[in-house]
Amino acid sequence: MGPIKAIQDTTYEQETRNGLVLIDFRSDWCPPCTAVDRVLMQLAANPQLAQQVKFVSITVNRQPLIARAIGVQSTPTVILKKDGHIVDAVIGPRSVGEFKALIMKHF
Repeated sequence: MGPIKAIQDTTYEQETRNGLVLIDFRSDWCPPCTAVDRVLMQLAANPQLAQQVKFVSITVNRQPLIARAIGVQSTPTVILKKDGHIVDAVIGPRSVGEFKALIMKHF
Protein backbone atom coordinates (compact mmCIF):
# COMPACT_ATOMS: atom_id res chain seq x y z
CA MET A 1 0.00 0.00 0.00
CA GLY A 2 2.91 2.39 -0.53
CA PRO A 3 3.13 5.03 2.19
CA ILE A 4 0.50 3.27 4.31
CA LYS A 5 2.14 0.60 6.44
CA ALA A 6 0.30 -2.71 6.79
CA ILE A 7 0.47 -3.85 10.41
CA GLN A 8 -0.62 -6.97 12.27
CA ASP A 9 -2.47 -7.71 15.47
CA THR A 10 0.88 -8.46 17.12
CA THR A 11 2.41 -5.09 16.17
CA TYR A 12 -0.66 -2.87 16.67
CA GLU A 13 0.23 -1.50 20.11
CA GLN A 14 3.84 -0.80 19.18
CA GLU A 15 2.89 0.88 15.90
CA THR A 16 0.11 3.06 17.36
CA ARG A 17 1.32 4.17 20.78
CA ASN A 18 3.19 7.39 19.89
CA GLY A 19 2.07 10.53 18.11
CA LEU A 20 -0.94 10.84 15.83
CA VAL A 21 -1.74 7.60 14.00
CA LEU A 22 -4.48 6.99 11.44
CA ILE A 23 -5.51 3.32 11.38
CA ASP A 24 -7.46 2.00 8.41
CA PHE A 25 -9.40 -1.13 9.35
CA ARG A 26 -10.19 -2.72 5.99
CA SER A 27 -11.22 -6.00 4.36
CA ASP A 28 -9.95 -7.57 1.14
CA TRP A 29 -13.48 -8.19 -0.17
CA CYS A 30 -14.87 -4.70 0.55
CA PRO A 31 -15.35 -2.28 -2.41
CA PRO A 32 -15.80 0.77 -0.11
CA CYS A 33 -12.46 -0.16 1.50
CA THR A 34 -10.78 0.22 -1.89
CA ALA A 35 -12.26 3.71 -2.20
CA VAL A 36 -10.99 4.64 1.27
CA ASP A 37 -7.56 3.19 0.42
CA ARG A 38 -7.28 5.54 -2.58
CA VAL A 39 -8.23 8.57 -0.49
CA LEU A 40 -5.83 7.68 2.32
CA MET A 41 -3.01 7.06 -0.17
CA GLN A 42 -3.45 10.64 -1.39
CA LEU A 43 -3.25 11.96 2.15
CA ALA A 44 -0.28 9.77 3.08
CA ALA A 45 1.56 11.03 -0.02
CA ASN A 46 1.26 14.63 1.24
CA PRO A 47 4.72 15.38 2.72
CA GLN A 48 3.35 17.83 5.31
CA LEU A 49 0.80 15.33 6.63
CA ALA A 50 3.23 12.41 6.44
CA GLN A 51 5.57 14.27 8.81
CA GLN A 52 2.79 14.72 11.37
CA VAL A 53 0.68 11.57 10.98
CA LYS A 54 1.57 7.91 10.74
CA PHE A 55 -0.71 6.00 8.34
CA VAL A 56 -1.24 2.28 8.99
CA SER A 57 -3.77 -0.34 7.93
CA ILE A 58 -5.04 -3.62 9.29
CA THR A 59 -6.80 -6.12 7.04
CA VAL A 60 -9.37 -7.45 9.49
CA ASN A 61 -10.26 -10.61 7.58
CA ARG A 62 -6.61 -11.67 8.08
CA GLN A 63 -5.90 -9.89 11.40
CA PRO A 64 -9.19 -9.90 13.38
CA LEU A 65 -8.04 -9.74 17.02
CA ILE A 66 -7.44 -6.00 17.45
CA ALA A 67 -10.55 -5.07 15.47
CA ARG A 68 -12.63 -7.23 17.79
CA ALA A 69 -10.87 -5.98 20.91
CA ILE A 70 -11.57 -2.31 20.17
CA GLY A 71 -15.06 -2.86 18.78
CA VAL A 72 -14.64 -2.42 15.03
CA GLN A 73 -17.84 -3.93 13.65
CA SER A 74 -17.67 -3.01 9.98
CA THR A 75 -15.21 -2.03 7.30
CA PRO A 76 -13.98 0.41 6.34
CA THR A 77 -13.47 1.96 9.75
CA VAL A 78 -10.81 4.61 10.26
CA ILE A 79 -9.59 5.32 13.78
CA LEU A 80 -7.29 8.10 14.94
CA LYS A 81 -5.09 7.51 17.96
CA LYS A 82 -3.03 10.18 19.67
CA ASP A 83 -0.29 9.03 22.00
CA GLY A 84 -1.92 5.63 22.31
CA HIS A 85 -5.49 6.80 22.95
CA ILE A 86 -8.38 6.64 20.48
CA VAL A 87 -9.47 10.22 19.79
CA ASP A 88 -11.77 9.79 16.78
CA ALA A 89 -13.34 7.22 14.47
CA VAL A 90 -15.40 7.17 11.28
CA ILE A 91 -17.15 4.34 9.50
CA GLY A 92 -17.45 4.28 5.73
CA PRO A 93 -15.94 6.22 2.85
CA ARG A 94 -15.12 9.92 3.13
CA SER A 95 -13.57 12.47 0.79
CA VAL A 96 -9.97 13.64 0.97
CA GLY A 97 -11.20 16.88 2.53
CA GLU A 98 -13.28 15.11 5.17
CA PHE A 99 -10.40 12.85 6.24
CA LYS A 100 -7.99 15.80 6.24
CA ALA A 101 -10.38 17.80 8.45
CA LEU A 102 -10.65 14.83 10.81
CA ILE A 103 -6.86 14.68 11.08
CA MET A 104 -6.44 18.45 11.51
CA LYS A 105 -8.81 18.44 14.52
CA HIS A 106 -6.15 16.56 16.46
CA PHE A 107 -2.98 18.54 15.72
